Amino acid sequence: MAFSDKFLILTVEKKVRRLTPTGWLLVMCICIALFFIWRATILHFLAVNKPFDTNIWIVEGYVDDTVLDSVANVWKTNPSLLIVCAGMPVKKGEFCTGYSNAADYNADYLRAQGVDSLQVINALAYPADKERTYTMALASKEKLKALGYTSGQVNIVCMGTHARRSWLLYRKAYKPEWDVGVISYPNDDYSEQWWRSSEGVRAVLFEMIGYVYCVIFFHP
Repeated sequence: MAFSDKFLILTVEKKVRRLTPTGWLLVMCICIALFFIWRATILHFLAVNKPFDTNIWIVEGYVDDTVLDSVANVWKTNPSLLIVCAGMPVKKGEFCTGYSNAADYNADYLRAQGVDSLQVINALAYPADKERTYTMALASKEKLKALGYTSGQVNIVCMGTHARRSWLLYRKAYKPEWDVGVISYPNDDYSEQWWRSSEGVRAVLFEMIGYVYCVIFFHP
C-alpha cells in the first residue's frame, strides 16, 4: 500500500473488551453501594466538629438565635471565653430590626442573654459579593490583632453543612499564626435524614459544590 493510501485511511479495527451483563450488574451494585455510603456520611463530613480547647470563639454571622443561645450558655460556664462576632452588612431587615449588619445583631443578642459586654467583640467585615466567608475571617483576624491577640488557637462557630467550607477558608485566612478549630451546631431545618426535605437536599448539595470549588479554585 502506498503512503498516500495509508494517509487516506480514517478508521482502524481494534479489539476491545466490554462488560458482560454480569459485569454491568456488578458495576451497578457498586455504584448503588457507594451512593448509600455517600448519603450516610456526607452530612457529618460537611457539618464537621473539630474544636480546640481554647477560650477564643469566632461566631459566624449567619448562625441563628438557637446557636447564639448555645454559645451564651457555654459562656456562663466559662466566663473567660472571648466571643468575636463576625458579620457583614445585611441586605434586608434593617428597617424592622434596627440592625444593619449581622455582627452587631449577634453581639447584642449575646449581651442580652447575659454575656459580659467586655467578652463580646464585634468584627464587621466590609461588603463583598463573593468570598464572603473569607472576608469575614480576615475581619475577625484583624480585630483580634488590634486587641493584642496575634497567634494561638481559635474555634469558629458554624451551623450545619457550612462548617466544612468555613473551616477551610478560616484556616487559609488565619495561617500561619493561628490554629483553627471548628464547632458546628445542628441546623434545625433538616434532620440526619437530610434527603427527606428540600432544605436538607439544598444545604448538602450546595455546600458540597461550594467546598469542592474552594478546594480547587480558591487561592487567596
